[in-house]
Amino acid sequence: MGPLVELETRLPRDRMPKVFLKTVRVPRPAAIWLLGFILIALIGGSLAVDMTGQSAADQYVLARWSFEGLRVYLWLEAGLLTAVVAALGVHVVSTGLAVTSGAQSRLFGTNLALHPLVPRQTGYIFVVLGAAIVALSLTTLVLFNSCVYMRLI
Repeated sequence: MGPLVELETRLPRDRMPKVFLKTVRVPRPAAIWLLGFILIALIGGSLAVDMTGQSAADQYVLARWSFEGLRVYLWLEAGLLTAVVAALGVHVVSTGLAVTSGAQSRLFGTNLALHPLVPRQTGYIFVVLGAAIVALSLTTLVLFNSCVYMRLI
């Protein structure tokens, strides 16, 4: 074998494709709603794991406080999940009402304007879906209260 030669693997800046040189710009409202979807997935998954009583967070709360402390922790987690999901549903309802009235709406940070041939009544689809999301978030609290050891009422 001959001597090892070190290869240059990086492209010089002048030969780099232009697409890599541009920074990606995400509108702020779109980033906020993307963060909201990520929060829903993380908090919902965490709540599902925490309801088993075997998660590290459960063990930590039980070691530091008592069973009542665990109940408070789980209720705060469920309340946060419900608040984020309800905020998402209210935003979808407001988008549907804006589409129905013919105004331009901002759905998750992007302008939503319907084609002129699309009837404005299609905005009611958003209203119904948003109302269903809000109802789903409230149902989460009702189901959470139906657990034997989480019961408030």
